[in-house]
Amino acid sequence: MKRALVTLTPPEGKRLIARAVAAMPEVQDALKHGFVYIATGTTAAYVAEEILGEDIEKEKWTVGVISRGRTCVTPKETWPKHLVLYRGEPFDDPLEALKRMGPRDVFIKGANAIDINWNVAVFAAAPDGGTIGKTYGWTITKGVFTITPVSLEKFVPTPVEESARLTGIHSFDWGTGLYAALVPIPHSHPVTEVEAYRILAGVEAIPIAAGGAGEAEGSVTLVLEGDEEAMERAREVTKEVKGEPYLRPYTEDCSVCPFAKICGPGSGAL
Repeated sequence: MKRALVTLTPPEGKRLIARAVAAMPEVQDALKHGFVYIATGTTAAYVAEEILGEDIEKEKWTVGVISRGRTCVTPKETWPKHLVLYRGEPFDDPLEALKRMGPRDVFIKGANAIDINWNVAVFAAAPDGGTIGKTYGWTITKGVFTITPVSLEKFVPTPVEESARLTGIHSFDWGTGLYAALVPIPHSHPVTEVEAYRILAGVEAIPIAAGGAGEAEGSVTLVLEGDEEAMERAREVTKEVKGEPYLRPYTEDCSVCPFAKICGPGSGAL
């Protein structure tokens, strides 16, 4: 048994996770035979890059975002469309895709929280529930294989079903950013750095520490364990993702934001 100590920054972890998601047999099968629906989000943008083999301006591949120290949104004129592929080719009607998808198809949606039970949840600020509100019914009732790529930087000790009861766009008197509801995704298969190392290298990854300073904020430190061959694969995988750059801040101007009325700074409550 070989062992290693590895620290990954949030972007390094996201790149690792994205490569693992793209390599999953369920994803590869759906790319050949069915639908792969990638809902927008910064972590999902890494997955889209790995599947498409091309760069994406990831800061603009989301609507809701936590950036500049607050919950916020990106400028409306940059709001992207979801990426839907059918048999590996672009499919231009997301709603039609949702109507046709089934257990052999794949839906990919990032998250804002993963709890001690490995359950995940995502923020929603639009009154109609945003992406998760518009897609959840289709995916859960038809058994669509749902994957949530989520870095352990988003680990929270509070079970998400408890957190969800505390939130809502009209639940707060003031705050540092956009008010939102936390929505659990109970049928999702989370992929963190732990699962990513298992998928890509066949090693066990045990999170033992978190955080840092000087461009290591949000990092996760893990112990890797495996046989010599697997650990050599893990070494190469780790070397490939090290140095992944941070995303730049990208948020809307409060004076023109369509969500200003449900936002602390935007409404003047803070």
